[in-house]
Amino acid sequence: MAATRTWKERKGEGERDRRSVVLGKVDVLVAVLGALVLAGACQVGLLPEALALVLLTVVLLTAGTRAWHARHGGLEYGLLRRPFRRDVRPHLLQCLNHWLFWALIGAAILVGSFENVPGLVAIVSGLPLPDVFPYRPLLICLGVGAAVIGALALVPRRRVQVATNVLVAIGTVFLAAQMVRIDTPPDEPVVVDLPLAGGWAMLAGGRSALLSHHYLHTSESNAVDFVRLVDRRGYRGDPKRAASWHGFGEPVLAPVDGTVVGVLDGQPDEPVGAIGQTPGQGNHLVLEIGDRRYAVLAHLQQGSVRVGKGERVRRGQHIGAIGDSGNSLAPHLHFQVQDRPDTDETVRTFPVVFRDVVLIRNGRESTPAGADLRRGDHIHRISD
Repeated sequence: MAATRTWKERKGEGERDRRSVVLGKVDVLVAVLGALVLAGACQVGLLPEALALVLLTVVLLTAGTRAWHARHGGLEYGLLRRPFRRDVRPHLLQCLNHWLFWALIGAAILVGSFENVPGLVAIVSGLPLPDVFPYRPLLICLGVGAAVIGALALVPRRRVQVATNVLVAIGTVFLAAQMVRIDTPPDEPVVVDLPLAGGWAMLAGGRSALLSHHYLHTSESNAVDFVRLVDRRGYRGDPKRAASWHGFGEPVLAPVDGTVVGVLDGQPDEPVGAIGQTPGQGNHLVLEIGDRRYAVLAHLQQGSVRVGKGERVRRGQHIGAIGDSGNSLAPHLHFQVQDRPDTDETVRTFPVVFRDVVLIRNGRESTPAGADLRRGDHIHRISD
């Protein structure tokens, strides 16, 4: 009997050990590494790119480890049979934790967080650019991956890893805060015209690190970036040549009446992907538009500026052209409204909305009184 009890006790201890809540060293290391990668990416403005890479890696690793543990009897099937049983409650809480996180990832996909990820990664790394923007296969992979992880959460490993769940919970809180900011109306925005003719896509914009690499920097937190797409394509021919991009050389228009208080026009248009150039704005114009508000139009084409300092400009006037000067990945227009005419890190920007435009968001067309733009939007003037 003693030997039998001892064997049963050992068996019970083994079962409890396999179902225990643990703080594994490897799990802690992986969680800390993941947190550092995402925090660093957030600081340099590449959060969506890093997040997409981490998520796809997590999907592949999770699927692989689940298959391995299934072969070796290391999975907990209690959630499928009796999910409210006391000994599987930690697994149930873990499942709900993961479901909430991946549901928010799904919401981030829908609001356009990952629209331009392949293009930006390709430009920075020198890899071949995707033919179209947004790159639908990535969005599909992320969506399918979220569904797969959601299903696998029902058959977790026997041990509940504390570090992973803490990281997922932190990610959930962060994503929830970002999603709330996205849908919060701007406070006292500056109303202007679209500074471009024709149709344009938003490369960056929105009050969230998920939508704009500008957001965490006070000096450009409310900036928006416009890129020209034709049939969802950003360029034709050699993408490394600025002239191959559809927006290169397109007219830039005065968004409001104002006075030119700053001009730079002699900087060369850098090769596509050449980041870190100074001055960061490249060729640019600064317009005083009243009430201590200054509009900045940056990364203009060398020699394209048509107005001089002190000159008055009228709304809709042709004042320059889109280029690739300064700290610019590819030809686009950077636009922001700020509190001073300076172009340094000490300025503060204001929210901007655009009047008399047609806005296309998530495939739905609208004509808002003032378009509050964000990444993935498409926009053009009503008059166009």
